[in-house]
Amino acid sequence: MPDLERRIVRLKSQRALGHIKENPHMAVSVGLFCCGGVSLWLKIAPLAGSLFGAGGALLGAWITELNKRRADAVDKKNREANAVAALAPELQRTIERVRFILDRSVVNFACESALDETKPNDLQTDFRPYLPTLYPNAPQVRDLPGAKALALIRYYDSLNEISQHVDDWWEREGQLAVNIFNGIKHAAEKSLRLAMICISEFDLEERFPPPYESWGSLTSRIERSLDSSGRASQYHLDRAEKHRLDPVKSQQPTPYRQY
Repeated sequence: MPDLERRIVRLKSQRALGHIKENPHMAVSVGLFCCGGVSLWLKIAPLAGSLFGAGGALLGAWITELNKRRADAVDKKNREANAVAALAPELQRTIERVRFILDRSVVNFACESALDETKPNDLQTDFRPYLPTLYPNAPQVRDLPGAKALALIRYYDSLNEISQHVDDWWEREGQLAVNIFNGIKHAAEKSLRLAMICISEFDLEERFPPPYESWGSLTSRIERSLDSSGRASQYHLDRAEKHRLDPVKSQQPTPYRQY
């Protein structure tokens, strides 16, 4: 019990010290009022009046500062909420685009891996992500709190990675088509995992419910796309292992299509 009481006393002292550090005007004002009371008790009226006057001035300054802090906190909260509301629509639009890119890259990757004669008619432009128009120059970006800003930066940087991969590797001479689509697929997977953090930070599920209940939430749609991508990769590895174990085919190169 003595140890518990000491801890309680220590905790209260720490809280009181912290409160004094945050409100120095109030602490000094209380000290001046106490000194004024002592001076009045000692019948030193002029000194007591001066101390009371100084204490009252500091108390007024503390009240003014406290009101300003509260007003600033409310203003900051409003600016953060407005920033999230302004940036959320284009964020949601870019995430839906990346999900589409992943789905199409999985289809193309699966066809190339299975040596299917059917070739999807996707164009290079179909794999370009939608880039944001407000980020990073809009003033609302500066109003985002730290966690939201960091999530947005990491996600939008991943869009540049997809775009650069598509520009650098699309139909590059001598490259295997299966490898190119696999690279796009992995870049889109990474982007969507970062996007899921943004979905939570920007509350996109509540802001943009699906038009049809059967679609499921945005997060569930992303999870289905990621699961489909994982299964396509596993099928590819299984086919490669089967080719390696075949005594005849293992001596021959895998006939993947080249550009």
